[in-house]
Amino acid sequence: MEKAAVGKVSQIRMRKEKPKKKARDWHSITFQALFLLPALAFLIIFMYYPIVETFRTSLYQTTGFGPARFIGLQNYARLFANEEFRTGFVNVLAWAFWSVVIQIPLAFYIAFTLVVYKTKITGFLRAVYYLASVMPSAITAMLGRFIFAPTFGVISSLATRLNWKWLGSIDFLGNPDIAFWSLFAMATWAYTGFSIVYFMANIEQIPMEIRESAQLDGANLWQYARYIAIPMVSYPIRIIAIISTVGSLKLFDLPWLITGGGPVYATTTLAIILYKQGFVNWQYGRAAAVGVIIFLLSLIFTVAQFSFQRKSGELD
Repeated sequence: MEKAAVGKVSQIRMRKEKPKKKARDWHSITFQALFLLPALAFLIIFMYYPIVETFRTSLYQTTGFGPARFIGLQNYARLFANEEFRTGFVNVLAWAFWSVVIQIPLAFYIAFTLVVYKTKITGFLRAVYYLASVMPSAITAMLGRFIFAPTFGVISSLATRLNWKWLGSIDFLGNPDIAFWSLFAMATWAYTGFSIVYFMANIEQIPMEIRESAQLDGANLWQYARYIAIPMVSYPIRIIAIISTVGSLKLFDLPWLITGGGPVYATTTLAIILYKQGFVNWQYGRAAAVGVIIFLLSLIFTVAQFSFQRKSGELD
């Protein structure tokens, strides 16, 4: 009995004794931290500090030189009271909306067609579509001006040759009601190539057995695209939607190089307003406020998109 009691007591003591914690290897931790420091310093200097400094500058009235005067949120109030800013704000939201509604379905349709009807020239067509997306913006802008020029442009010359006076009388870049759509058409040609190649790469990853099974079940191409291809590449589609949305909010090069934001603010964007406020009017505080608005819009759309994907279970 005594031996049994002693055995039980020893077992209880062993249970109560906590396992000893392993000593931290500070040498290894220091060694790993040294490798992380360059990347961390790069992020702090070139990303986090500029963001914080932009927020701070947006609360001041400053030209970038000399003393700055704290004015709180007056820069934001003045921006929203400005007609050019309000028009640019609406323009970038409209551009982002139509980019998702028009450019992404168009890119998916072309990519799906090239993958399903694969021929000897599929690789060549892939390169042709992608070529426009890697072309410098300055060259794309020159082509846009050459195509839409009112007198000697491609469309005007074609209208004259075909005797289509109604087409030759359209001022694609000078009419405020048409200029936005003329630029959007040019941007669709310039930016859709990347989405086409990206979608093709993902559609080609769908196993051939799935397509063959769908054909055996009597599914046509439309049903295969709707019920199989699109759901299986839904994540890449949403990634392209985020890229298109954020890119639309930051749009600068094509409108600035082709129309300069005109006519009558018809093609102005937030990035163009930022440039004018900062480097033409020397209102650094107001330019920083525009930058903050672009940043917040991009952040809101990105977080909302990823939250939607997480709720749908695509990020699990």
